[in-house]
Amino acid sequence: MTIAQATTATSQTAEGVKSAGALLALAHRRGVEMPITAVVVDIVEGRYTARDAADLLMSRSPKPERYRN
Repeated sequence: MTIAQATTATSQTAEGVKSAGALLALAHRRGVEMPITAVVVDIVEGRYTARDAADLLMSRSPKPERYRN
C-alpha cells in the first residue's frame, strides 16, 4: 500500500510517517547512526519494500549500542 492508502485503510496512526525524515536529518547533523529510522524513511519514500528493509537490517553486523549523555 501507499502511505495514502494505508492512512485511509486504518483508523490507527502510522507512527513516524511524518517525522522520520526530520529525525534522520537531525541524526545525520549530530553524527548519530540510526539504521532503523533510515530504512523507515526509505520505505515511506518508496525506495524499499518492508521485505527489503528487513533483509538489509538483518544483514548488518552486530555491534554494541552505546549511549551518550
